[in-house]
Amino acid sequence: MKLVWLHGAPAAGKLTVAKVLHEKYGYKLFHNHLTVDLSLSIYESFGEKDFIAFTNQIRRTVLAKAHEIGVTHLVMTSMTCSESDAAEVNQYLEFFTAEGITIFPIHLNPTKEELYERSTSCDRVNSHKLSCQEAMAKVLTDMKFNAIAHEHSLSIDNTVLSAGDVAKLIVAHVS
Repeated sequence: MKLVWLHGAPAAGKLTVAKVLHEKYGYKLFHNHLTVDLSLSIYESFGEKDFIAFTNQIRRTVLAKAHEIGVTHLVMTSMTCSESDAAEVNQYLEFFTAEGITIFPIHLNPTKEELYERSTSCDRVNSHKLSCQEAMAKVLTDMKFNAIAHEHSLSIDNTVLSAGDVAKLIVAHVS
């Protein structure tokens, strides 16, 4: 299975690009918030107790099942900080290797100004995603959203590229 792991800051366009990969190129779509929302159905709040470990267990179970049942192309989204999430990223990379999943970490990296603009879009405001420029400024100050170091990594500045153009770049990279 070829797994495109879209990662980057909030509002980088991960889900938007993932939807194009799904709709236009036939990728199965595994959005980060599916597992977060499932976990929140039994936990009181994000991050309490073993929330993160449980959520990661769900993700790994789904990814292993997708590989087992013959899914050939899957796109997964996540907000990944290069510093605070380093151990978790390494655990995922080890998991992918052990499962025989070919991973393509794709870093979406629009400018900070673009992230601020996107953070107040109607789609974000009407969801549980970060949708406040002040909160976005704090996240971007506190966290580094660098590319995952891997032989198949690709970093894309999608400030002015459409989701369709980004998807084309990804499909060419994965082929």
